[in-house]
Order: sequence, then structure tokens, then C-alpha cells
Amino acid sequence: MSTPRLAGKVAIVTGAAGGIGLASARRFAAEGAQLVLSEESLYVTGSELVVDGGAAA
Repeated sequence: MSTPRLAGKVAIVTGAAGGIGLASARRFAAEGAQLVLSEESLYVTGSELVVDGGAAA
């Protein structure tokens, strides 16, 4: 199994609860990046990304 392209990288995503921001966050998580998310309501977004294989704190 190969190492994800963005392993060891950090992606900062604004507007992460919907639209392009959410799609970007999901893609970055799938590629192995650690995420810093910015949005008014992030609880659901973080939970969704954990289900998709990412990590949220």
C-alpha cells in the first residue's frame, strides 16, 4: 500500500461546512492531510470527515 500523497501535510480549509470547502476538506482528508477547518458550525463537518477516514479534534 502506498503512502497517501498529502501524508505529513496540513491543509487549512475555510468554509468547510459546505460547498467547495467541504469537498476540498474531504479530498484532502482522503489524500492523508491533517486538517484545520474554519466555519461557523464544524461539529457535523468534523464528524463526517472522521467517517470518511480523516481525523478531527
